[in-house]
Amino acid sequence: MSEEDVDIVRKWLWAFDNDADAFRQLTHPEIEWMPFEENHTPSHGVDGAMRIRNGWIDAWAEHRIDVEEMLDGGDDVFASALLTGSGKASGAGVEVRLYGHFKVQEGSVAYVYEHENRDEALKAVGLAE
Repeated sequence: MSEEDVDIVRKWLWAFDNDADAFRQLTHPEIEWMPFEENHTPSHGVDGAMRIRNGWIDAWAEHRIDVEEMLDGGDDVFASALLTGSGKASGAGVEVRLYGHFKVQEGSVAYVYEHENRDEALKAVGLAE
């Protein structure tokens, strides 16, 4: 089951960047998402997830998400990704590495917590002490 979860998270991350409809379909109706750029304020439901996704994508003239690592944590999934882009308004370049703690429920992503520290994310997923 957990390898399936890793695959679902991988598809969800790809869809975040490439396909709004697939992203919506891979997002659990009761998702809870704590994005780092909103100080980990919880967002709930597909509408909240779409708001986060669209807000992020709309901010960039160009952007790219490269998934660097994915680990099976049993009931949880760890993923690290490098986000690069240039701002639509400012043209300023950005390079941010995030570490995600994911939970999958009923074949879709139901929980996301974005960590800025790899060790904290691994600990949250149960892969480190």
